[in-house]
Amino acid sequence: MNNPTTNNLTINHFLSFSLNTEIWAMLPSQQLATIISLDPNTIVPIPDMPAAVVGVFPWQGEVLWLVDLAYLLGFEPLLTPDYHQSKRNVLRVTSLGKTVGLLVHQVGQLIKCKTEEIQLPPTKMITSTTAQYIKGMVRNYQGEALLIVDVEAILDGFD
Repeated sequence: MNNPTTNNLTINHFLSFSLNTEIWAMLPSQQLATIISLDPNTIVPIPDMPAAVVGVFPWQGEVLWLVDLAYLLGFEPLLTPDYHQSKRNVLRVTSLGKTVGLLVHQVGQLIKCKTEEIQLPPTKMITSTTAQYIKGMVRNYQGEALLIVDVEAILDGFD
């Protein structure tokens, strides 16, 4: 990981985003390739895929898999029957030579935190099924929890 070190403290850089109107999460900024405003009408559903895999969509000459990150993590899906009404936010992430689009509710801001500030998430926020996709959490200055998404664990499902 390419993190600057100051006085023997490692500083991590993340991009925050919301999974719904209440739950916020973040991912390492070095794994973020692009933020995309997606027209839902361009999504092509793929049959017989896990429920969190929404389908694929064309982006700059490539076809990207699209994952509803909220649904993958055990929350209400972001794409509902009226999803064709407005553009959606997609985080195009890359790691281990793989790329996927993560559908999120809202894009937040860049956040810096020290490695020592990363904690285990409260058990009420995650299930045993979704724990594999969460590296930890930090609390913002208001005391609200931000889950840290494990991008590699998500991309492992796309061989």
